[in-house]
Amino acid sequence: MQNFEGREYSVFPSLLQQAKAKGRIKVAVAQPTDETSLSGVVDSYKEGLIDPILVGDKEKINIAAKQFGFDISNFEIIDASSDVEAATKAVEFATKGEVKALMKGNLHTNDIMSAVLKRDAGLRTDRNISHVFVMDVPAYHKALLITDAAINIAPDINAKMSIMKNSIEFAQKIGIVKPKVAILSAVEMPYEKVLSSMEADELSKMAKDEIKDAIVHGPLAFDNAISAISAKIKKIDSPVCGDPDILLMPQIESGNILFKSLVYLAYAKVAGVVLGAKVPVILTSRADNAEARVASSALAVLASE
Repeated sequence: MQNFEGREYSVFPSLLQQAKAKGRIKVAVAQPTDETSLSGVVDSYKEGLIDPILVGDKEKINIAAKQFGFDISNFEIIDASSDVEAATKAVEFATKGEVKALMKGNLHTNDIMSAVLKRDAGLRTDRNISHVFVMDVPAYHKALLITDAAINIAPDINAKMSIMKNSIEFAQKIGIVKPKVAILSAVEMPYEKVLSSMEADELSKMAKDEIKDAIVHGPLAFDNAISAISAKIKKIDSPVCGDPDILLMPQIESGNILFKSLVYLAYAKVAGVVLGAKVPVILTSRADNAEARVASSALAVLASE
């Protein structure tokens, strides 16, 4: 058996440098009322990535800052008594063009995304909203993007095309000139009993006409997407095999399981951002460490217009 020692972590230091070179962006943060969300704001500010506006229960924000020793004296605070009000007011800053990104604080994802998706917010585009994880996996030779493992539960073929376009544009913004996209299924040939394989085959054909700035192949099983050796054994001839930048997942379960498997079994570092609206949305998790929260802010800086 071949032994893989892996490489040094390198993806996020590089992205952080790119983001810092672009300069701070204004970010509205909804309900940063606990240690996790407030530390993400403070750390991202200290790294020179964001200039935050804190939108939420002013008393709770100040109590949390005092309790955990965060200096928020440089931040504007907009009072909002409820989660829904905080999300709505944060989104209003984006609607008016006063912030370049949004950040989820200590509230449900549904609260902030519902506010983003309201028609009168004016943040919707012709694209589906989607989420992308950027993974730094020591056993893989470069950044690996996984989409969608957080927002779209069971996207149909049109939604998958939108998700793919979102991820390709984002990949280009972080410096991947011509991304390679593997459309994943359980098999590497279209098989009518496996719907995702049929959709992957159709998407691959559609991409030839609709996408000129990426290389797309599907369906691919995970092994022959990631391993050129596996693809060669199965007689699959594609430049994507063994070298994908983006893995387009069949549905949320497989995406969620894959990214968490890479984190907990392959020691991957991860950050993510929501795409498809007029501004990116940073969805921090309670399980994210400080490094992941700062990296997600860096992704939002790079994704912003």
